[in-house]
Amino acid sequence: MTPVRARAHIAPELLSSLRNLVESASGIVLGDAKLPHLSSVVRGRMAALGVPDAPRYMEFLSEGERGAAERRDLVSELLVGETGFFRTPALFQAFEKAILPGLLEQGFVSPLPVWCAGCATGEEAYSVAISALEGSLGLAAPVRVRATDLHPRFIDAAREGIYPAQALRNLPGRIRETWFRTLKDGRYRVTDAVRRLVDFEERNLIDFLSDPLPTARYAAILCRNVMIYFRSDTTRRLVERFHESLSEGGVLFLGHSETLWGISEAFRLEQREKVFYYRKARASICPPRPAAAPRSSGSSAPRRGGARAEPPPPGADSSPAMKLVLSAEKLADEGRSEEAVAMCRQAAALDPGCPEAEYLMAFLLRGHGRHAEALYHAERALERDPRFVFADMEAAECLGGMGRTGEAALRWKGILRAIEGSVHFPRLSAGAGISSEMLRQYVLSRLPRNPVAGVPPH
Repeated sequence: MTPVRARAHIAPELLSSLRNLVESASGIVLGDAKLPHLSSVVRGRMAALGVPDAPRYMEFLSEGERGAAERRDLVSELLVGETGFFRTPALFQAFEKAILPGLLEQGFVSPLPVWCAGCATGEEAYSVAISALEGSLGLAAPVRVRATDLHPRFIDAAREGIYPAQALRNLPGRIRETWFRTLKDGRYRVTDAVRRLVDFEERNLIDFLSDPLPTARYAAILCRNVMIYFRSDTTRRLVERFHESLSEGGVLFLGHSETLWGISEAFRLEQREKVFYYRKARASICPPRPAAAPRSSGSSAPRRGGARAEPPPPGADSSPAMKLVLSAEKLADEGRSEEAVAMCRQAAALDPGCPEAEYLMAFLLRGHGRHAEALYHAERALERDPRFVFADMEAAECLGGMGRTGEAALRWKGILRAIEGSVHFPRLSAGAGISSEMLRQYVLSRLPRNPVAGVPPH
């Protein structure tokens, strides 16, 4: 007998209805590039339930409590539970050594209430608790972490606190020995000292929009790489609720490709080393929101073009992420910068290795005076492609805009050396036709005429 999964066909109109249902249930927006994944997951759910065709599966989804449970399972299967202990190590180092002590110095009382929204199988929440214990100066309960996720099986696994050895492979031996216990089967269990600091709860983040505010405000909220799947208006409403749920002086951590530019001006961007986060200001008055502006082609924002560029790989421009970036570029050219940044975030989520998404965000953020955020995204573009010369130029422009003229000059010197060799340029339309000599002359124009410490004049 042919398995249900193999013979099930999902008509395009039903697939569209399922996509709308997923957004209604979870806020998650599935673009056209995600439709094959949705179709595959639905066929898997049909096979598991023994439902022979898509129309009957749609009927099942509307059947009272059983249908509600299946809607949760469907959305859960669609989510990528990508997580890990101390993912983005610099963030947890900053939390342990600077942010947590800073919150205590501000007058926050331990245990500090922390919320991990979208905690997956618990690694992030436990990482927060371990970082707090490491930096707590002897406090037995420095934090109280509320960890929530939509996926019931994720929450069950998180509560159990047992992980395979591979999940701990990148942890320092001391951390592994102090905060984990080895089981007979070779797996590891989080110690009770850590587990007692974390409460796991199955919760849909979208429900937070209508839930009553917590009676005790949070000192910190982590919502990393979750809102990239939402529409801008949903993200804006969630960020407003995060702001209301934080105590004054509390902090908000987002994912590496996420920014509040165009979403909220209620937070103040702060930086520790290479970690960026947002703080709820103690003052209630926020600066006016700057108007969106089209990209400039003046001296501080050159046309993005190239010197001796290597051609992109065949078909590179047709990838779903690059299509989004190219659409974002068109929006930026129309002066719709906020929408362009939102689209770049989607592209970065779709393909974290796409340097153009990070680069275009850097360009747009710098154009609106957000130099620190722009520098962060320019550096991320360079992490993905060290020979991406225009990302390097963006970083240099940001350093200059932040008053770090010595660092900027050194950067421009390095760029001048780099363009003598082989460099990579963005797979974007702007900047086409700029010659190697034109780019060289631009870089020379950015170098200081007067000597800067450590930088000889050109």
